[in-house]
Amino acid sequence: MPLHKLLKESEQHKVGIWKIEESIDELLSALNISESDQKRLNTFKLDRRKKEWLAVRLLLQQMLGSYPNIVYGSNGKPRLEGHNYYISISHTTNYAAVSLSDNPTALDIEICSGRVEKVADRFVHDSEWDYIDDAVKTQYYTILWCAKEAMYKHYDVFGVVFKDQFVISSFELRGEGLLHSEFIKKGVTQHLTLKYLINDDFTLVYC
Repeated sequence: MPLHKLLKESEQHKVGIWKIEESIDELLSALNISESDQKRLNTFKLDRRKKEWLAVRLLLQQMLGSYPNIVYGSNGKPRLEGHNYYISISHTTNYAAVSLSDNPTALDIEICSGRVEKVADRFVHDSEWDYIDDAVKTQYYTILWCAKEAMYKHYDVFGVVFKDQFVISSFELRGEGLLHSEFIKKGVTQHLTLKYLINDDFTLVYC
């Protein structure tokens, strides 16, 4: 089973990435899936959705040592029943990712594609255009999108305008690094440091 990467930030925080190569039957055979989750799985129409959903649970099963009971709040935010851990879940083409921590956590994983360029003006802050290198603009856009998705999950505030309220300070593009962010709400600014990881397959941002 392809556990692609396990990032151990500390004893209290781990980030797991799963490369989805298995069939639905192979994923199911590796899981001790609950009856209620099997019923939920049966409601999904697309095989891709089923694989992503199962891969997240298989990843968590390996990280926790037991099958995870994931429940969702009214805002759609996941939590683990029976554990004190906070979790955040994301997936993209052929990959699933989970952040597991003693403290509130968030992450987003995306593939780097030209699709993000078409909507960049909806989420790039005016100050961020100044440091985006046009030669690698797609990668910059993807990191900024992932960072703001992770911020949205972390702050859990409805109605945020990504373009205006989430701001990422200037950074130099590397394989991995830190991002310093601001969340501006009603004249008050909150600061959050995120980490990013990029390669040929995906872009990951987490906190």
